[in-house]
Amino acid sequence: MTDEKCQLVRVVGPNFVAGLETDGTVRRAAPILKALVGMTDAAPREHIKAKGWKASVMRTAPRLCRVPLSW
Repeated sequence: MTDEKCQLVRVVGPNFVAGLETDGTVRRAAPILKALVGMTDAAPREHIKAKGWKASVMRTAPRLCRVPLSW
């Protein structure tokens, strides 16, 4: 993964706020979103929309691609 392509996406549902990290493919995700890991961006986008959740790219998020996976 390169820093330029890495994005943090905030997902808001009725009972949670969670995040996922993508570079075109979901690389890491909060436990509630773990089923999305490995999917290209189109599939999670449709899943989030179908559930009625909201997602937004965190444009000012820190570069998380270099942080070791710890969860």
